[in-house]
Amino acid sequence: MKQLLLAFALFLTTTVSLAQTPTQKVFGAVVKNNPADVETLLTAGADANAPVEMVPGFPTTFLIIAAGNGHLEVVKALIKHKAQVDKADSFNATALMAAAANGSLDVVEFLLANGANPKAKDKDGKDVLANAKDGGNADVVKLIQAKAK
Repeated sequence: MKQLLLAFALFLTTTVSLAQTPTQKVFGAVVKNNPADVETLLTAGADANAPVEMVPGFPTTFLIIAAGNGHLEVVKALIKHKAQVDKADSFNATALMAAAANGSLDVVEFLLANGANPKAKDKDGKDVLANAKDGGNADVVKLIQAKAK
């Protein structure tokens, strides 16, 4: 009987760990820079704006993760499926700040073209331009300076 219960418990543990929510599936596709899977999951009804806790208690967004990694095609898929371009994380940082800090000119240009706020500030008062300077891409810095006027 003990062996049967142990086998059943192992089966349940394996089944539960393999069953992912749509949010977990989108997160995996975003992190792996797989725009086709992101597109498929969002088309099937996953929420492009679902909160994601990479660190417990500190929610962020798929868009911030993708932008911070310079994953332009994933960013495009998220925006296409109504990801909120200026939805902030728990530190009040935005996708534009993440892309600027990463020095991703193409992502920064795309986010700005889709309404991202170049004057946004996080909880510490650090703005997009400061993030761009941290990113070290002179073209990103120039673009943010021009847009933040």
